[in-house]
Amino acid sequence: MTSVYTNSLVIGLTAALAIACGGKDDDTGSDEMDRILPAELQESDMARSPFEGTPEGVGLIEFLNAESTTYEVLDHEVPLDRRAAGNLIAHRDGGDRQWGTSDDDIYSDVDEVDRVRFVGPKTLDRLVYFASKDGWVPGADDILGVYDGVSFTVNQAEATLYVANTLDADALDFDLQLDARAVESIVEARPIDTVDHLSRLYYVGGSALQTLRDHNLDVKD
Repeated sequence: MTSVYTNSLVIGLTAALAIACGGKDDDTGSDEMDRILPAELQESDMARSPFEGTPEGVGLIEFLNAESTTYEVLDHEVPLDRRAAGNLIAHRDGGDRQWGTSDDDIYSDVDEVDRVRFVGPKTLDRLVYFASKDGWVPGADDILGVYDGVSFTVNQAEATLYVANTLDADALDFDLQLDARAVESIVEARPIDTVDHLSRLYYVGGSALQTLRDHNLDVKD
């Protein structure tokens, strides 16, 4: 089966770039960032800017919130523009500049990362590339996340999205016995890119998510 997330990353690139905070200093004109661009990213036409709720987006947040992710890691190993690296760590660690204390402001979503000064699409590309290479991005059988109390692996999320995007309204209503209001929300929202997106729809709560996840549908390539 073609990955829903691969498609959603490409579809979501415009949105990811659009939220790169027009009006703030970002990395779009940084010569330093061009010089340190990894060869794999230079040669690739595929967008890696993380779309919220994808494995890449989840891995990015896990990586940035980890104690092992220090200014030195971001500055030298990723590597990022030093201003972006410093601002990312300062935002996360709070006023005392110490990880794991009461004033920490850990990242909750990709938007929050993107709003940090001197963070733009190039920085996001490098962060996702490094997080993936370093093992932070969840794989097929790893937990992607818990939504309204329902846990999803990456594979389960892809299968769930296939069901939500392909079953007609009658099948969702009568075969799966979802609330009619949830069915209407799902049909109107298509295409649904991520389980995070699905979970935010009107009348789609934990019960509907579990029903969609557990539906025994043969997923075709």
